[in-house]
Amino acid sequence: MSIVDYVRILRKNAVVLIVMIAAGGLCAAAAFFLQSREYTSQTELFVSTVEAANPDQRQIASAFVQERVRTYVDLANSRNVLEPVISELDIDVSPEELADTVSASSDPGTVMLTVDATAASPGQAAVLSESVADNLSKTITDLESRHGKAQSGIRLTIANDAIVPVSPDGPALWMYVVFGMLLGAAAGIAVALFRSAVDSKLRDIAGIREITKAPILGSLPMHHDSRMGTAAQHQDSPYAEAIRRLRTNLRFARVEASSNILAVTSSIPSEGKTSTSIELAVSLAQSGQRVALVDVDLRQPAIADRLGLENSAGLTTALVGAADVHDLLQPWGQDELYVLTAGDRVANPVELIESRAMAKLMAVLGNDFDTVLLDCPPVLPVTDGLLLAMSAGRIVHVVAVNQASRNELDEALQDLSVVGTPLSLVVNKVPLGHADLSGYAVAYTSATQAAPAQPQPVYSGGRSRRDHTIIAERAAPVGWISDQLGSETTTHIPRVWPGTEPGTEPGRGPQDEKSPKSSAMLARRSAKKSNRRFGPGRRS
Repeated sequence: MSIVDYVRILRKNAVVLIVMIAAGGLCAAAAFFLQSREYTSQTELFVSTVEAANPDQRQIASAFVQERVRTYVDLANSRNVLEPVISELDIDVSPEELADTVSASSDPGTVMLTVDATAASPGQAAVLSESVADNLSKTITDLESRHGKAQSGIRLTIANDAIVPVSPDGPALWMYVVFGMLLGAAAGIAVALFRSAVDSKLRDIAGIREITKAPILGSLPMHHDSRMGTAAQHQDSPYAEAIRRLRTNLRFARVEASSNILAVTSSIPSEGKTSTSIELAVSLAQSGQRVALVDVDLRQPAIADRLGLENSAGLTTALVGAADVHDLLQPWGQDELYVLTAGDRVANPVELIESRAMAKLMAVLGNDFDTVLLDCPPVLPVTDGLLLAMSAGRIVHVVAVNQASRNELDEALQDLSVVGTPLSLVVNKVPLGHADLSGYAVAYTSATQAAPAQPQPVYSGGRSRRDHTIIAERAAPVGWISDQLGSETTTHIPRVWPGTEPGTEPGRGPQDEKSPKSSAMLARRSAKKSNRRFGPGRRS
């Protein structure tokens, strides 16, 4: 793994890392306040001898004192020094226990003797240090004297009195907190790496590439708008741009396709195959294609509810021969999009899908439409999707990140590989700002154009104000043209020219010269074609 992969893992587990760092700091602060605090005070003694007039004697005396100081350090913990201290301070401890809290030290090459004393309070530490220093001086003086008379000339003088300590011993609170946060960060990194090692969910395109080399047509961002056709309503949104990118890549992938039937499926439910099918069908219809969207998920149909269409009659009705498929197609929207809902629930969906009636229906729809989109059931729960994929020219497999696992995708792709139909992938539910999101992660909206200013008539040349007003009225656009030009949203050019009847062309009058029988036949045919192509649809 590269450094980029490790950084990506830490970003995915940022919450865990922050929690572990905060927990480490809090635990360290609690340990600081719960531990027993001790204070240490120091008393410094200066060891000297009687001054000598001869420099050689003075040098010998200095070396003698430094040699003696190293011996005096060990006397600080002796019973001769500590027993008087216990009696003087009235401490209920033994000399051995008191020796653990008292120590003496001396730096090499100096004649300074430092006495350290540790106690539970700052005042007790200072008093104990002074008492040990006084009794150490007395004990050394007694040891260096003979019959009470000093023979060696050694003197111990207090150079620095004990000072009451302000802060307890040990590191400060901030050092505890910093050390705890570092330990928490190390633990958080370990947890993040462990989670990444055992995580079986597909988190990005790199994980999908490790499983299959199938082409990825696009990645769709996560959107929370439950209404279908949102890509058509919000043209500048990142989701709409991703749908258009998917439509373009799909067009290139189908250059050599022998069938215009697309089977949209997924590994498991709730990966967004139905939403992808609907949005892709709307986008293909907007590009000028004649599209049929068929809900072949006979177990859990959803297209009728999503689009607000009637589901009492649909695919199952056509398969059992109760009605013609052309009578069951429901137009949706303003474009050439026709929807065939699933129809009533049946007890034998697999038998209907494998029937000859299904093969004939697919052949009829393939001949009548430019593109036929099949919203198939998921591959792993049932075998319906595999049967439908056999009659399709290409399989569009939807993979939702952070939802499908590696094993589920691998098993579904192995099942689909048996069919032999070309397969492409669509990565769905990619969070905005993710590195795998194709296109821009923010909306690239169109600039709003200001309405052109109306020209003001200039009264000159001898014409009256009334003449100019008449000229301006005659120069104004016709009503339906002004409506088209004044609309802010993208609208389609009317297929029926204003002022003409269905079945006539601009610039030609009605076909009066035809016989009444021919005219009636043409009128019925034109009405049927118009209702079929431009029937009122609605968006939900």
